Amino acid sequence: MTLISILGIFVFALSSSAFGNVLAPRDLEGCGGSIFVEDAVVIDAPLSANCMWQIKTDENRVLVFTVISAGGNFKQIEEFLSIHDGLGLDSSVLLFENQKVHEVSKKELPEAIYTTGSVAEVRFKKTPTSVFKLKIQKAVDCPFNLGAESQCGRVVDETSCYCATFSKRDQSSQTSYCNSHAMKLWVIESYEEELAIQTVWGTSSYFWTSGTDELSEGMWIWETTGTNLYPGYANWADAEPNDSGGYEDCLYINFSKNGRIGWNDGSCGGLWDAICEAHS
Repeated sequence: MTLISILGIFVFALSSSAFGNVLAPRDLEGCGGSIFVEDAVVIDAPLSANCMWQIKTDENRVLVFTVISAGGNFKQIEEFLSIHDGLGLDSSVLLFENQKVHEVSKKELPEAIYTTGSVAEVRFKKTPTSVFKLKIQKAVDCPFNLGAESQCGRVVDETSCYCATFSKRDQSSQTSYCNSHAMKLWVIESYEEELAIQTVWGTSSYFWTSGTDELSEGMWIWETTGTNLYPGYANWADAEPNDSGGYEDCLYINFSKNGRIGWNDGSCGGLWDAICEAHS
């Protein structure tokens, strides 16, 4: 087997889900070169030193690095490689201990290193003594917060970002608020996603989503994406939606009825908190 074939980079086929699209596997040969990350790639540690990879993704996104094997720990591999924030000899070295730590991020996520921009450089400076791989994904930047009355974090996975705003506004104003911070008002796409939000922020607050049937009564869509709610995940509270009074056209969560917490349709002018989201 040649060194070129050993040093292949494999793009893993990711399961189609609410958070990503399927990518076909492909091999990139050689000890070093340029890679554009559409979604995720995995680099095998080379069997020699002096291999350098230049990594790029979409201009408005960042890159996130995690370790596969080697205990998932950057400390165990830092003597063999360096990850640089940008391209060129003067680009700064990225270290795990210098990364942003969001108070409300999911605790079970792997150790991750994030760039501040869309380009990075991986330099293998020493031949590794153990087998490991680097997983590189396209991600969104995640702010510490959006003001005094908000909290942000990587609540679902290491590539997306969610922010809760506890300044109460109507649904339209919450939409504008999210958009002004390069995010979108929440679209609930699975039970696991909804549970993740409730695990972090509880069920005591009502949170606006982008669900609405304002254009056509009973035809619920996610206004943020323009997609239909049905067929798809739904978690309405008992006997909801009921369009009480004929003006309940927007969807919020954590409504309790008969002891069960679920979704409710309410007046779009109601003043509630909201969840903003951004995905890679």
